[in-house]
Parts: sequence; structure tokens; C-alpha cells
Amino acid sequence: MREKTMASTRTNPRARLGRDRRANALCLGIWVLLTGTVSSAQVQPADRSGVGGMRFTVRIDRGRDLGQNFGSLFEVPSADGALVLGAGFQGAYNTYHRADRHALSFFIRPTDGERDVTAERLPRPSEEAGTYLFDFDGTLYSSGQKLRSWNETERRWQDVPDTGDGRMRLGDGVLSFGSNRVDYNDQQILTPPAEGSYSHFYYAQGRLFFYHTFFADNKDYRVHEAGDRGFSKLYACPWPPGSDCAVELTNAAVLTLPVVGEIPFAYGQLGQDVVTCSNIGGFYAFDGRAWKTLVEPDIKTSYQIYSMVNFYERLLMGQYPTGWLFEYDGERVTQLEDWPPRIEGVSASAREAQTAAIYGGDLFIGVWPWGELWRYSHDTDRWTFVDRMFSHPAVSDETTHPYERECVAHGLVLNQWGQRVTGLVPMGDSLMVSTSAKWPCEWKPEFEFLGDDKWKEYGAVVRLKMPGNLCAPIGWTDGPTEIVCTVGGGEMSVTQDGKLLASAKLSEFLASRIAACSGLGEVGWGRGAFGLYGGVSLDGAVEVDTD
Repeated sequence: MREKTMASTRTNPRARLGRDRRANALCLGIWVLLTGTVSSAQVQPADRSGVGGMRFTVRIDRGRDLGQNFGSLFEVPSADGALVLGAGFQGAYNTYHRADRHALSFFIRPTDGERDVTAERLPRPSEEAGTYLFDFDGTLYSSGQKLRSWNETERRWQDVPDTGDGRMRLGDGVLSFGSNRVDYNDQQILTPPAEGSYSHFYYAQGRLFFYHTFFADNKDYRVHEAGDRGFSKLYACPWPPGSDCAVELTNAAVLTLPVVGEIPFAYGQLGQDVVTCSNIGGFYAFDGRAWKTLVEPDIKTSYQIYSMVNFYERLLMGQYPTGWLFEYDGERVTQLEDWPPRIEGVSASAREAQTAAIYGGDLFIGVWPWGELWRYSHDTDRWTFVDRMFSHPAVSDETTHPYERECVAHGLVLNQWGQRVTGLVPMGDSLMVSTSAKWPCEWKPEFEFLGDDKWKEYGAVVRLKMPGNLCAPIGWTDGPTEIVCTVGGGEMSVTQDGKLLASAKLSEFLASRIAACSGLGEVGWGRGAFGLYGGVSLDGAVEVDTD
């Protein structure tokens, strides 16, 4: 048996200037054609024999690619409340790398929060004791002294040309960032400044963001004063995608920062706001017209944001030194105490929520200095400790970081062999995780405390698998495209305009829950775990087969 319901969403990202999240949700204007209800549709089979399959067809027009987050396509609970299914595009930034905005994640999530996680160690990308992962067009990259890509077929890392400070797909082109320059499709659009340097680039909402730093004769961090020859400035420059013209600095909104030397570790977006936080705690938001300062930097106080991720209608940010998440709501920055908690037996000091990702519909957070990985269930409002990404040393609160005494004895920085989770990248049905010491360094035989290959857990890449996730990059189209997410026949799959992009087997655990449910509840089109939909229009339909 097959029943079908359809829905239509028309939305313009430029219309979502309001910062009240409930008002933003209403701006979606979702109209369900068959039921006549607002924002949702309920799908129920005529009998209770169980579900054999589900097919979600979503026709979207993303409009012009302005570097915005594309957000959620849909999210819906099963009628029995045991599962939630959803799909969308992740908006995340972790320390050095922005997640691929065009990678679609389709998930099936048990609402009781119970799922097993398995781990497989991949070959190491290099002999460095650290690496940072990112994805681009469906390929996994490891960044360090050399850039390498993972060859899944041959199960090995291979050298690739260095792309500088990063790149991003922008419509059907590529925007790349280098030392003091930005290129679009290999044509330079930003040239070096007359003094100082440009760095930490980000493109969003039709503007190029970057920091301009000039130390002059004094290389130290210091409070900026009138007449001081040094400065740090934050730029928001209008630049239209697909343009052959150079970035015009005279049209930029420029903020001179309070401290010379401020740089960021992450950027993020909420609605039309673009935000960044400097390495000494200056939190700045650009609302499309002007900059505003929400948190003043304090050169004597540690306050750093290392990651940002859109999760439902929230922008969450991983902070140091609490190790907790903070939230930006469009008006203020709020600390979320014990989000995530910490494992028993470690110090509460100098903790850092460095990495964030949505995988399987759950939020994953990696925490320094004990290499902790945590998972948050939206349905149960509960944090679950996944694992330490290191097997050594035994946890202790006698020191703040692992191996402090050994580092001091060898004349190293006190926390050199602290333990980072540097990468969380959903790929296919997996979550790829990377680790590092404080920075990717060299292990030496005299560091006997990390002998017997213990040091090789730094710079490792681990493939985690948890039932119910499928991730694949979506191709760009100028105009509408049709995405179909299917569950049935013991697998889940994603197609675009009739072309299969990815598929994965369902675990017996999830397959049995799908078969046991009696249909679907209310479909939230354009809403879900990845935030509000960020394109121009969305039309959705769902079909449910019963056994």
C-alpha cells in the first residue's frame, strides 16, 4: 500500500533578518497542500501492518549561492515516536576548516538515544603527531606539513597539491584562500595589502570576511591605541559570486579591533548574522549592515571559541577554557553549563570543546585535553560519553593535561602532549575523527613515555560508525533540483535528479524499528537538526509503503 502527502515551502533567506527564532520559523510560510495545516503533514498508513519503506522527495531551489548555510530539508518523527528521520546540510566550522556546505546528510535517529558506535583505525596520514581533517566534494583530506587525500578504494593516503589556507565550493565554482590572496576559479580577486597581512578568510551572505593584521615594529599583542602603528581590522566586503571583478575594499564594512593581533579559530552564521570570535575573546557579529561587539576582548583573560555549528535553530560554539558550549541567539552570547560534561577523574580546568559535527542526527563534540568524544541526543536531552580517542595515560585530576610531568622533564611546553580531537567529518555512513598533540609535532625516541608506538595515537584517523547516517555531496544547479531520500529494502539511499549519489545498508536494529512503526507523524519541511532551510523555495512530498 502507498499513501502520499505533499507540502510546499517558499522562503527567501534575505527575508530572515529578524533575530527572534520563533519569528524566523514563521517566515518559512510552509503550506501543506493536502492537509491544509501549517508547517507539517501527518502520514498514516490505512492499516497497522508495519512500514516497508519511505520515500522523501524534496524539490529545492537554492537560489544564488552566497555562501549561506542551506540548513534542513525536512524532519519527521515516526507515528509511534520511536524514530526521527531528517535530512539537511551541515553548517559547521572547526578551528581551521569549514564543513562542506553542499554535503547532504540523511539520518534515522532512535528517540531513546540508544545506538552502538564501532571504531576502525585507518592508516596514518603522516609521521606527524597530529592532523586536521576536512571534506571537499566527497573527498576526505588530512592537513599537516603536506596535504593528503584518502583513497577509499586503495585504502591509502596520497599526496595532493596544497590548496593554501582552504577552499570552498561556491555554486559551480571554487573559491580558494591563500597567503594574502583569494582566488575564484583560479583568478585572483584579492591582492595583498600594502602593509600587514590578510588572513582567516570566510565567505557568507554575499560577503568576504577576513582579518587584516599589522604589527609594525612591535610583534607583541597589545591594546590598540590611537596613533599606534599596529592594528587588527575585521573586514566584511561585498562580492558577488560568479563575478570576474576583484573584491572592492572601499565598499567594505570595517571594524578596528581593540587588540592588535586578534585572530579567530571559527566563524558561524545565524539567519543573516555572520559571527566570529577572536583568540582573546572578542566576539563580533555582522548583521548585513554593520559590525557589533557582543563580548569585549580581554588581553589578560582566556576566552576562545574553537568551533561553531548550527543545531536546530541555535548557533552553538565550543569554548576554551570551560570546555562547554556557548550559544548565540542573535542578541547575546550565553554559556551552557556542563554542555558537554566531563568524564570522572579529570580536572575541570583548561578544557576546550574544539570540534563539533552533526552525525546520525545527534550532536558530537570533541574535547581537549583528554581526547574526549561526547554525543548529545536532542530527543532525550542527554549527553552520552562515546569514548576517549586515546588509550593512555590513565585519567587523573592531579594534573590538568596528560603527561605534564614528562613534558617538563624533557624541557617541553607543559601541555605539549595534551590530547586533541581535531576533526569530526561525516562521510558516507561514517564519522571520520582525527587526533593531535597540542600541535602536529615530531615524536623523538627520547620521549620514552610515548614509546611502544603510543605516540601513534596522535595524528591518527579513526572511522566511527553508528547506525542511521548517510552523507553525500549534492551537485550545484542554477534553479530547481530534486533530492530523494529513501528507506527500504534494507538500505537507505540519496539520489539527485534521478542519479544515485550514495546508499548504505540499514542495521538490523534500525530495520526492525522501521518495520515496526505504523507510519509517520508531522513532517517539518525546511526545519530540523541542521537549522532553518536557507534556499529560495522547497516543495516536499513523502510516500509510505506498508507491508
